[in-house]
Amino acid sequence: MCGPDSNFVEWHRDAQTQETDGFQVKRPGDKPVKCTINLQLDYQPQHFKLDPRLARLLGIHTATRPVIYSAFWEYIKKNKLQDPVLRDTIRCDVYLESIFSCKSFKFGEIPFKMQLFQAADPIVIEHIVLSSPGKLRVSSSGISWWKLMTT
Repeated sequence: MCGPDSNFVEWHRDAQTQETDGFQVKRPGDKPVKCTINLQLDYQPQHFKLDPRLARLLGIHTATRPVIYSAFWEYIKKNKLQDPVLRDTIRCDVYLESIFSCKSFKFGEIPFKMQLFQAADPIVIEHIVLSSPGKLRVSSSGISWWKLMTT
């Protein structure tokens, strides 16, 4: 917790943390408080968000590396972008050229070209912590397993 008036709580799971079905936030006071809950899911295997341009092109927003690479390779094959003579060269179409800023690249460069990965977006829940203890609230996202209470 960062100060009594900051309304900011940050928690990080460590290797010894057991699985849990929910959490409680207790606070002093008698007025409702708006809060935003950001949950960063622990995907196993890890998921990544694509650059918006590449996401539109491949039809994938968030996925694992193998799924993203597979979709990228399917796009290359479908659009016949593999050079027929230099088989290790990918010729960029107008869309890939605008994303990667090059006319062609070697197959082995794909991991470097795919540096457009970002951490997956968190789940964001806007919530109001009420002043009456024991109120169970359902968020606007429909997730109802958080019990937010006051003391």
